[in-house]
Amino acid sequence: MEKLFYQSILNHIEYEIPKIKWSRFIWNVFHIKNKEQSENYIKEISDKYRDATHNCYAYTYWANINFDLFWNLEITADNFRQSDDWEPANTAWKPILSQIQGQKLHNILIVVTRYFWWTLLWVWWLIQAYSECAKQTILHSKIEEVELTQEKTISFDYENMSLVMNLLNKYNAKITTENHGNEANITFEINKWYLNSFSSELTDLSKWKIKI
Repeated sequence: MEKLFYQSILNHIEYEIPKIKWSRFIWNVFHIKNKEQSENYIKEISDKYRDATHNCYAYTYWANINFDLFWNLEITADNFRQSDDWEPANTAWKPILSQIQGQKLHNILIVVTRYFWWTLLWVWWLIQAYSECAKQTILHSKIEEVELTQEKTISFDYENMSLVMNLLNKYNAKITTENHGNEANITFEINKWYLNSFSSELTDLSKWKIKI
């Protein structure tokens, strides 16, 4: 069985490009898994550069499986968030997101910090500046493949423990937490390409006693 992977940037990297019309531009890139993690990083950068004129950002998360009109499999981002942070509308986040999507990257956050220095940048210059920041972010980062997984939780009677563990092993699922009370409760990560087959087989073999 072949696993699915997506491309992302795993390490946090900070870099400053040469000044543009005397404005300083500093970018930060983070690998993220959810909205909450993104917001924490954004706050971290905003606090670090609280004296900056703008802290603009764009990020995508929740990579998913889809098919195009010809039934070719593709990985898309179901969610994205952005902010121009008081720059003219669409001059910051849109070029940042465009670079992320153009490189088919997922689950990353790019924050671009700008220090304004008394020289106005017209709309075209702003778009080019933020686009260049995002471009340099990607060029200076190491793009890596990340397994496309989804977290699921199942509860079941202990008599089905062997069945569940065998299936988790068969589909290369990774157990993240286990709780044992009146019944077993297991949370695991599984490759999204395997999820439907795993769910169907689990339901059938347990005679509908266990469902996701």
